[in-house]
Amino acid sequence: MLIGYARTSTLDQKAGIEAQVRDLQAAGCERLFQEQVSSVDVANREQLAIALDFIRKGMLWW
Repeated sequence: MLIGYARTSTLDQKAGIEAQVRDLQAAGCERLFQEQVSSVDVANREQLAIALDFIRKGMLWW
């Protein structure tokens, strides 16, 4: 399963996040996580943390 993560720094970058999601879907990602949060605000990347947790749980069956 391919997993994708899309992020932009501001809510004003709607076209950027949409383009990332489109490209990830075109690449075959079955599960997508996305958020719009500043690159400085690393502690608040909730969707990234959820994506990493999702990946770790999926690795348990390997």
